[in-house]
Amino acid sequence: MKRFLGILFLAVTVAVSTGCSDWLHRNDPEKRMVLLYIAATETSLSTFAEGNISDMLANYVPDKKSKTEELLVFFQNRNTSATTLRSQGTLCRYYKNKSGNIIQETITTFGDDFNACDPASFAKVLAAAEHECKPTYRSLLFSSHGTGWLPASYFDGGGESSIKRASIGYDAYTKDEIDIRDFAEVLGKYHWEAALLDCCYMGAVEVAYQLRNCCDWIIASPTEILITGFPYNVILDQLFNHPGREGLEYICEQYYNMYQSQSGTQQSGTIGLVDCSKLDALANICATIVSESRAEMEAVQRNGVQHFFYNSTKDYFYDLSHFYQKFATTDRFAQFSIQLEKAVPYKNTTDHFLGIKMQHFCGLSTYVPSPNYPKLNEYYSQLAWNQAVKVIE
Repeated sequence: MKRFLGILFLAVTVAVSTGCSDWLHRNDPEKRMVLLYIAATETSLSTFAEGNISDMLANYVPDKKSKTEELLVFFQNRNTSATTLRSQGTLCRYYKNKSGNIIQETITTFGDDFNACDPASFAKVLAAAEHECKPTYRSLLFSSHGTGWLPASYFDGGGESSIKRASIGYDAYTKDEIDIRDFAEVLGKYHWEAALLDCCYMGAVEVAYQLRNCCDWIIASPTEILITGFPYNVILDQLFNHPGREGLEYICEQYYNMYQSQSGTQQSGTIGLVDCSKLDALANICATIVSESRAEMEAVQRNGVQHFFYNSTKDYFYDLSHFYQKFATTDRFAQFSIQLEKAVPYKNTTDHFLGIKMQHFCGLSTYVPSPNYPKLNEYYSQLAWNQAVKVIE
């Protein structure tokens, strides 16, 4: 509380100053920022990350003179001159100069002890980008490893013996990931038009619901993503020049086309576009179905539900719609399908994914609880989706 002495004068001064500031900036042009965040300290990711940046820059780069577009890239990869260290993380702006040449301008540098998959580090990068650009609209493209909503180490051998808070991103040296709840907390400090998650298994209803208040749209895959990742050669033009549903659907379509054009096991790609504003309505109908048909839900045989994992020992991701179809009444499932169509306006898949026949695909995965995973079930019960739907009581 400020002291009373002089408060009237200060209040008038502040009011006048603030009013002038608002008036001066009222007609400033809206600014759109795209931030690519790459955490690629693991060898296979590091190999492809620079190529993804090159493909992206070949598509579209803002002009230096632009007051409405900002392209920032945070990049941390493996230090090829050492076996135990990361490279230093860098946040750079890219733009074209008057001659049409692409310029890379370093905004800030983080030391090689900087862990891009620590929530505090993620927050620092977002804060630096925000301070530098002061955008009106924001889009994030996050590129790293991912295991959906699963806790750290669970997917890769830890199982019931190792439950930690983590899900997205991967640091090769500390084995750290960012818990999806921490990711949502950091991301939600600013509102994002779109979050494109170039990480495996992030197309889960549990992930989308956790992020629903952080962004308007999410693009993610319910399965793994092959190492080539997203179609970086089309993304920037759409995010800058065709923002919103139309441009995002185009990105999804190009993702599908890219993998559909491959052959053999490389012809493996699944993708979904999520409208976050429709997720609460989806959760409401799911909660109704679960409360009315809990006994039927608990009797569902997991091996009869479309799965999105090719290793049967990692049975955590199932098709959301096919699961609810197994136990919902006909009328309730029809209501569910209407809400799901609104929440996922675009989805597509190749016929197979790494040998899995994709007979059912709604664009989102979900967990089908098993009594064999008591610690995982306890962890799952804390996620926002389960708190809304009560799949696990």
